[in-house]
Amino acid sequence: MVQDGLERLPADTDPDKLADILRRDGGLVIEGLISATAASTVDAELAPHVEARHAGFNAEFDDVFYGANTKRIQGLAGKSPSFVREILLNPALLALADRILLDHCGDYWMSQAETIFIGPGNPAQELHRDDLNWSDAARLGIDLQISVLTAVGDYDAEVGATMVIPGSHTWPLDQPIDESAARPVELAPGDALVYLGSLVHGGGHNRTADRWRKGVYCSYLLGWLTPEEATARSLTPEVAATLPQRARELLGWSSLRGTTAEAGAAAALKLWQLDDADLARHDGLFTHK
Repeated sequence: MVQDGLERLPADTDPDKLADILRRDGGLVIEGLISATAASTVDAELAPHVEARHAGFNAEFDDVFYGANTKRIQGLAGKSPSFVREILLNPALLALADRILLDHCGDYWMSQAETIFIGPGNPAQELHRDDLNWSDAARLGIDLQISVLTAVGDYDAEVGATMVIPGSHTWPLDQPIDESAARPVELAPGDALVYLGSLVHGGGHNRTADRWRKGVYCSYLLGWLTPEEATARSLTPEVAATLPQRARELLGWSSLRGTTAEAGAAAALKLWQLDDADLARHDGLFTHK
């Protein structure tokens, strides 16, 4: 089904088909990426942290872009086990990331995960491309990242659903953005908007008086680019020990797959090397691929 210019498909859709559509349109909606119950659980696990967080960004930064009445918290892997299980390690998302990103890297990792809870009255965010955080790499003409916004509560147009311009991922980076072309992407709890980092998009205007738009953001980034979030520092060794190996790899507790050498000096040439003493101190949690 096509709605608001984007295809909407179930989570069990063939990943090759999802990848083809994502490359063609720049974005798509995966309906029922996680169950409504799982979405509610993620929301509940994060609720104490969201409640404790002030709205807006730090005063010295631009609250217009980040949202003066928007609550953003990071470090989700250490705050919500369900986030790791249901979203970060979601098989449909990882299969899609494999197909989009692995042609350009030894492995990918998480760039950032955060709540983007848009509060009543918050104006629309400036339309933008996430890839421009890495402006030089964005000019290479390859896909740098996949972003995922999963609804864990209200996510309709009135409450600030994400605005997107389908097909804008093919535009030249300096092409002026016509904001009138943006369309809201409404989601039910558990649905996810998946889009390339080159797609023009932005948070919508919350026109309500008493409702919050609840989205959990997660992005997968080429492993040779620096994430937005200090992912490896977002976990203590104690928390890392509770996570599956693939989660630790996505969160920076691993070297980047690069060399295929099995022996000799080349086999040891891996990024993020640790001294043997450090490896022992972390009890094998830091993996070397």
